[in-house]
Amino acid sequence: MKKKLLQTRLNKGISQEELADLLGMSQPNYSRREKGLKNISENEWLKIAKHLNVKKEEIYEIDTPLTNQVDYSIKEETFTIPKFIIEHIELLKEKNKELKEKLKKYEN
Repeated sequence: MKKKLLQTRLNKGISQEELADLLGMSQPNYSRREKGLKNISENEWLKIAKHLNVKKEEIYEIDTPLTNQVDYSIKEETFTIPKFIIEHIELLKEKNKELKEKLKKYEN
């Protein structure tokens, strides 16, 4: 969560939707940045500061690694899958294994 950015935006009375429009992005896309789910580029920090009429240093916060996600690479393509999805897949694999074992009992 970008607390300084959030507080400054609220203090200025600007909604996420309004700021997103000024930045040329959708509100959900902006929201992911403000929540810290997507990194904010240097250029975006500068534009945000300009639209909030503050210095970048007043709102800037270092991006922290997204610890709830896992990076995967397939054929030189890298993508990120949220950790809760990986955990759910593992749960489904376990349930599938249990069901296969039960099914074998009925087949014999």
